[in-house]
Amino acid sequence: MELSETLKKAWSETDKPQFIAIIRDSKSENLNELLMPNQKEIWKTAFDSQQIKSKVLICADERVMPLSGEFKIGTAGQLILDSPEYRDNFVSNFKGKVKSVRSHSGCGAAGIAYSKLDEEEKQKFIVLANELSLKGLPLDEISQGDLYGACHSYNLAKSLGADFEHTPFSEMRGYRDFHDARIIFWSADPTFDPSGLTGSFLPPHFLSNGLAFGLNEGYCAEELKVLSGIALGEHGFGRLFNADNPFYVVSMGKDESEAKKLNELAKDTMKEFGDRVECKYILTITKG
Repeated sequence: MELSETLKKAWSETDKPQFIAIIRDSKSENLNELLMPNQKEIWKTAFDSQQIKSKVLICADERVMPLSGEFKIGTAGQLILDSPEYRDNFVSNFKGKVKSVRSHSGCGAAGIAYSKLDEEEKQKFIVLANELSLKGLPLDEISQGDLYGACHSYNLAKSLGADFEHTPFSEMRGYRDFHDARIIFWSADPTFDPSGLTGSFLPPHFLSNGLAFGLNEGYCAEELKVLSGIALGEHGFGRLFNADNPFYVVSMGKDESEAKKLNELAKDTMKEFGDRVECKYILTITKG
């Protein structure tokens, strides 16, 4: 199948940021060894303490960005694929500590969750959606999966004592019809949010940092696989990822022991994708 000009242009554009060159040239799995002093100074800004920012629970999707003064807790579809038990644990730990829960248009995770419902569950959902009368949803652009994700996010926001919001395509970065993520950051560091570095330094990337906020390791590994599968499939750059130009999984740990452990778990989790995926790790860089 012929690659579209839009896809080829997007690939070329996402190949330009500095971090792609750093990671591509790396023979070591430890990326800290390759950062130049000026690059380390740039990288430090990704560790602005979430204590002084408002936490927002939004999708790990590279197209969904936090606003100024916000810290992104990134999970697939705002925990829509997690078990009710672990969602309840998250609510117990973060009730009153999250500013907003945001669904978004074109959410792949919400679509996956919706596809797993049987017909009886879908009928119950339709009744619930009508009862909630969610305001401000761009009904002309959202799918049934997106609507399901919005209902889930609305209920989760209510449980957390947070605002519910929905991000339409017009407020998302990147492309409406496909994902241009080249990297997924898999992070256990609760101070790390690299969203603000997207552009000349970082390429578009997924951010999956549920591990940093107490989510179950098994679930987070499954989320890593699901999100990477989206990037590697027909909704991402797909077959452009190969042994010479792999999709990168970068595990983020607070120290070398944690980072190495996550990296090994990531390699085990991503085996089915073969040499189209390459796993690296990087450590927290403190300011000062």
